Amino acid sequence: MKYNVFLLLGFIFLAIFSASSQDSKWSGKFSLGGSYYKGNVSKTDIRSDGAVSHRDSTFEFSSDYRTIYGRNGTTENNREFSSTVKFDWLPFAYVFPFLAFENYSNIYKGYDLRLSGLAGAKFKIYKTKITDISLSAAALYSIEDYTLPKDPKDVVKPNSELFRLSIRPKIVQKLGENVTFRHTTYYQPNTKDFNDYILESKTTISNKLTNILSMDLTFEYDYVSSPPSSDIVKEDIALIISLIIKLN
Repeated sequence: MKYNVFLLLGFIFLAIFSASSQDSKWSGKFSLGGSYYKGNVSKTDIRSDGAVSHRDSTFEFSSDYRTIYGRNGTTENNREFSSTVKFDWLPFAYVFPFLAFENYSNIYKGYDLRLSGLAGAKFKIYKTKITDISLSAAALYSIEDYTLPKDPKDVVKPNSELFRLSIRPKIVQKLGENVTFRHTTYYQPNTKDFNDYILESKTTISNKLTNILSMDLTFEYDYVSSPPSSDIVKEDIALIISLIIKLN
């Protein structure tokens, strides 16, 4: 586990050093909003998202985070953190390779920690000034540490290290001068058992308010076909409203 963390930090340092040595363009964004969850967590929460990226003609580095927190009186009922570091080679090509590293934690959804490394390629299917359709495919290696349920009899599967496939279609469509539709779905089956899969879907309508501010309305749907314990439900649904601040 420690070696994976050091490897991730090494890649981040390498990416920042490489980017700073070129005529680079940086961009970023920060968001703050609220969400209503139904599933393992059926509460209203606050959340924050952020991202930073560098891109030039040969290389792109991007990193993002998401944190969610909820309380009911003095009792915590949701706490989630996730982050991603991604490296693209020749990002303006119609087909280009990428590497990505992800971590995720939410004990209320059954994960103490999930660390993943991905290697794959992105395919630009159709791109105009108002439409961008792409497909990504990757091999994913995942280390999954599950949260122990209150009753040990509820444990369905132990901590595991496994390989998954990751298929991700993405659609971005401008609906007007200031309104954009975005949809992304991740399908990640276990290579040894395709009945064990993760499905994550995100649909957003973004309304540009000013050059730096926008308002997003997002619907998220997550499905885990094989939860780690019987007290974890398979479906999670979220409706999110966020204010986005562009930092570039």
